[in-house]
Amino acid sequence: MKKVLVVYRRGACVPALFFLVGLLSVLMLNGGVGAQSYPKRIVSLAPTITEKIYLLGAEDRLIADTIYCVVPPEAKQKEKIGTVIQANIEKIISLKPDLVLVSSLSRPRQLRKLENLGIPVVRFNYPKSFSEICQQFLRLAEIIGERNKAERIIYNTKRQVGEISEKTKRLPKKKMFIQLGIKPLFTVTKDSFLNDYIEFCGGANIALDEKSGVYSREKVLAWNPDVIIITTMGMAGEKEREAWMKYRSIAAVRNNSIHIVDPDKVCSPTPVTFVEALKEIVEIVHPGILSTK
Repeated sequence: MKKVLVVYRRGACVPALFFLVGLLSVLMLNGGVGAQSYPKRIVSLAPTITEKIYLLGAEDRLIADTIYCVVPPEAKQKEKIGTVIQANIEKIISLKPDLVLVSSLSRPRQLRKLENLGIPVVRFNYPKSFSEICQQFLRLAEIIGERNKAERIIYNTKRQVGEISEKTKRLPKKKMFIQLGIKPLFTVTKDSFLNDYIEFCGGANIALDEKSGVYSREKVLAWNPDVIIITTMGMAGEKEREAWMKYRSIAAVRNNSIHIVDPDKVCSPTPVTFVEALKEIVEIVHPGILSTK
């Protein structure tokens, strides 16, 4: 049986009954009381978590999510309880969930209120690698009782990533810059899973060793990247692409290799959408390589 760590904060007033109910629920989630007992009323406070629940086929147990949970389209029909950052705690409580799944963007004060009422809350931090994306997906699956399905999905996605890496590893490494933000200019470092897109497609991240993602156009010009990928959609993305096109000295501009990609797919992936985004980026960096044997 897995160990359950209970942390008591000095000054926190937790009614004994609610505390015991919450502890029992956590034990059940971890297989401590009835190995076949899994949550039946789940609230998701993150779009990626919602998408993973659908991917695992457990959407019938998802009773509410955020206004930003729009993938798959069916998620739009779920009860809405606010945003990723600001949730309606009273509404969540009224829905009587037996599990609330949250990201690192959720406000700790709100989460403590749920926990103090005995409602189990499970947090998922922003993953730093593709491997961690898979680990978190498996952890979620274990909590809701869908481990076997998750293992099949992970096996398939890792196989595809391996095949892609095998095709690209001997190709010349193109210098790449992935732009995540505009003001300030923000990019990908080695501490982000997005760097794995660059690694797996056989590229070289010009910002790999930066201490933070905050960058400057001057640095980009100095590194002279072969490929620039922008993760901002709509008019903002097009305007940013036009802004880069003014710098005729860099290879990405001369080779017309400045591309806009879907931020929802690239920046908040499940194991499946990670592979989909990787294939799109590989096609940008090495056109046609995936169709070769």
